[in-house]
Amino acid sequence: MINTTGVVVGIEEKKAFVHIGRHTACENCGACHFDEKTLNMKITAVNEAGAKVGDRVELSMDNVNFFRASFFLYGIPLIALLIGLIGSFYILQNMDVKMYDILSIGIGIIFMTVSFLILKSKSQSFAENPDYMSTITQVIHEGDFPVI
Repeated sequence: MINTTGVVVGIEEKKAFVHIGRHTACENCGACHFDEKTLNMKITAVNEAGAKVGDRVELSMDNVNFFRASFFLYGIPLIALLIGLIGSFYILQNMDVKMYDILSIGIGIIFMTVSFLILKSKSQSFAENPDYMSTITQVIHEGDFPVI
């Protein structure tokens, strides 16, 4: 389990919006929204502990789901880059195209960019999927933390 703490800044049905300190491991995941004023990440979490606005809470996320989300964000674009790069390298080389090595780099980058765009278009469905959300496991301290 990956654990962290944060402050609840909003509640909506069974979800809570929590500000947590910025993490380098998950800064591009799409489930978080970086707030430039407070240097915090705003994430959506399943509110199993019944937390209220202003509560300091402990959050956890299953390792399997964390690594699965990381694979989607980093692994798929890397695989797309390699497929575009290696595949086009051998195809263009066999077609006697000049500068096939440079062209294959460009094609690899295009494949990677397309994969990023596809993932970006699907990011809202990932962000709303409870499997990829953190879960509030307990309220550490009730209600006296300022909501920014």
